[in-house]
Amino acid sequence: MKTLKPGDRGKEVLDVQSRLRALGFDVGTDGVDGLFGEDTRTAVELYQQQNGLLADGIVGENTWCELVESKYETGERLLYLRIPPFRGADVVKLQRSLNCLGFNAGPEDGIFGPITERAVLDFQKNSGLIMDGMVDDSVLRVVEKVTKDGEPHVDETKIPDRDGGYLGGRDLAELTFAIDAGHGGDDTGAVNSEGIAEKDVNLRVARGLTRLLEASGSQVVNTRDGDQDVPLYERPAAANLAGADVCVSIHHNSNPSGRAQGAAAYYFCRQGYYSERGRKLAEHIVARLAASLKITALPVLGRNYAVLRETEMATVMVEPLFITADDVVGRLIDDELTDRVAEAIFEGLREYFAS
Repeated sequence: MKTLKPGDRGKEVLDVQSRLRALGFDVGTDGVDGLFGEDTRTAVELYQQQNGLLADGIVGENTWCELVESKYETGERLLYLRIPPFRGADVVKLQRSLNCLGFNAGPEDGIFGPITERAVLDFQKNSGLIMDGMVDDSVLRVVEKVTKDGEPHVDETKIPDRDGGYLGGRDLAELTFAIDAGHGGDDTGAVNSEGIAEKDVNLRVARGLTRLLEASGSQVVNTRDGDQDVPLYERPAAANLAGADVCVSIHHNSNPSGRAQGAAAYYFCRQGYYSERGRKLAEHIVARLAASLKITALPVLGRNYAVLRETEMATVMVEPLFITADDVVGRLIDDELTDRVAEAIFEGLREYFAS
């Protein structure tokens, strides 16, 4: 789909406004009129904030997919394992219920995959139901009986990962890493005052990290190896196809003020569920970046970004630097700084797996 932003008009905007209103968001006094005005922008931002998306008031691919999936209500369709998988709010609710009841449905990502099917089969077996993996009225009735209004836990709680959030005790040579250099091609990302584009800095860091991991014996797959466009959802798909153990998506921060600085990282979080593995890995990487680059360690945050949600392994999105920071802008013309960034991320990975 095309990206929708303030000032746009047409049937696509009309569709977005209709979906937002159906979800209870106020699209203003003019309502569903097909014009992407200020009220629609505010509604989009509120929706993005509530769903862990980038709150930029723009309807890109990630926000659009979430809007479409938000409409599904429990019981309105039969759920089962298929290709492509069922996705939506009804799947999230099912996963949360199963996890709360002790049946491991995997990440509460709203994607009905093999792990969720196994949880359904286990639930059916323990409930005396036909073990067919189909989530029909018979399954939902039992779920409703053993959970409170179908809502097993509130947003402040989660079902912990079975291993306490660690994939530790493994040598890097045993592992496969997916390295995702953000942006590329026509999508430049941020551009600083020296005309240096984020997409190029991301790629240089990704290449440096790839060299370090391969030197340690790791297998590495890159979502892009040059200045090409890579569709948003193809990035996590490549990591999944490679069977990677960890995915690291590399971006860089920006700000109108040259004083803004710090290292940041994000892990998957959605409606109370979060990836403990992702959070711990993000903490290790940010701590190492801050110590190595002598910058502030910003709090790691949970987000529902596509690359975090769609990957089947522990995934972090790292923003090592503000490329607009006064003390960084002039140092990005060579590889010395980006090599240090790559080394810090590598050390964060090594320390996490040595834990």
